[in-house]
Amino acid sequence: MKKLIALGLTAAMSLSTLAGCASEKKEEIGVTEAGNTATESETANSTGEVAKPELTGKIVVASNRTDLEEDLAAYAAKFMEENPGTTVEFETIKEYDDVIPTRIAGGEAPDLFYVVDPINQDTYADYFLPIDDLDFTADDILFYENGRGSDGNLYVLPLTVSYCGMIYNKVAFKNAGIENVPKTVDEFYEDCDKLKEAGITPVGTAFKDIWPIYAWCGWGEVNLTAGDERGENKYAEQDEIYDDVMLDSMNIVRNLYKKGELEEDIMSANWDQFKLDLAQGRVAMHYSETWLPEQFVELGANAEDIGMFPFPGAKNIKAGSGKQWGISKDTESPELAKAFLSYMLNNPVSDADIPSNKNIAVEDPFVAELLSYGVEPLSPILGTAAFSNIRNAIELDGQQFFLTYVMEEDDAKAQQLVDDWNAKWAAERPNWVEGN
Repeated sequence: MKKLIALGLTAAMSLSTLAGCASEKKEEIGVTEAGNTATESETANSTGEVAKPELTGKIVVASNRTDLEEDLAAYAAKFMEENPGTTVEFETIKEYDDVIPTRIAGGEAPDLFYVVDPINQDTYADYFLPIDDLDFTADDILFYENGRGSDGNLYVLPLTVSYCGMIYNKVAFKNAGIENVPKTVDEFYEDCDKLKEAGITPVGTAFKDIWPIYAWCGWGEVNLTAGDERGENKYAEQDEIYDDVMLDSMNIVRNLYKKGELEEDIMSANWDQFKLDLAQGRVAMHYSETWLPEQFVELGANAEDIGMFPFPGAKNIKAGSGKQWGISKDTESPELAKAFLSYMLNNPVSDADIPSNKNIAVEDPFVAELLSYGVEPLSPILGTAAFSNIRNAIELDGQQFFLTYVMEEDDAKAQQLVDDWNAKWAAERPNWVEGN
């Protein structure tokens, strides 16, 4: 089913769509297509147009897609073939969110990388170059405005967009006697019981690697699913960082853990093994985004045996941007970095990704099934940096907390963990929110 990325996103989201071909050449003589005054090396040709200098230099692009290492190398090679004299190297990093901040602190930031904690709108200018001069506007790129810093300049853009939902193996459901996907939490629990009785792990977590559990405990993911367009931003308005909405989501996994309906040895459950197990039907479900299903197909699953449905009982499907990519302010090849970022926006790195470019038609049966159940996608309103500032100030790692909370056998101690972090949040919040 051929469809545009914008499918399912309504005008009420107040967000625009993705990037396409280069915009028309600027008419002003002496101004480059990027909007910069021509340098000595940019001379006007016989028609009065400014000829931009050939691209040169070298850049390193840091990616967390260790599964695409060969594909990324081939992708860079194609760009270099089209732009002789340039060198583009992808560096794939498994522990990306830990490694990149360390590299930045040591003055060794990659030329192109995506936003990681504690970077936010208030600090974009400390890490990235402005990219307002790229040939894209808010009419081209979904979540374009989210890339602006607090100073109003544009610093980062997403390459992809995604929808959040429950990914499942249809063969596993059939083997457990499940004919329809669950639409309520009660039905979900019933199906998990059936799967366990059939010798199938109901829900995979890959807990050992921690990051795959983000959809269950990410404040934005959980609140958008619950129908609150403020997403994570609502927590800057209240004294509880772990409120009933978050606890409802996290307690589902906690209940499954107590019932033995996650991986048998949860602390050895890693990402690679989990993916293989779901592809082969030994694991039935996993809560994540639309970039993931194709990876199960690559591991041998039939595409028609993998599907997606909305989180049981969800008021909305969370629609969000992918990683926000920017150019290091310390790059020695800024023009090459800008050209390559534009190239990535116009040419999807992976066929499995849903690009942020609305001019690129996409065939994605997983998105089509997810949206077919009638649950509307919802995107967050553009927020401020207050949420991340407070969270960073109290050093709250949401995923690590979630893992600890789920595995705490004593209910009273689990509640105490919640109370402690709520108290820290309430104490710190007034330091970052105007009017407090």
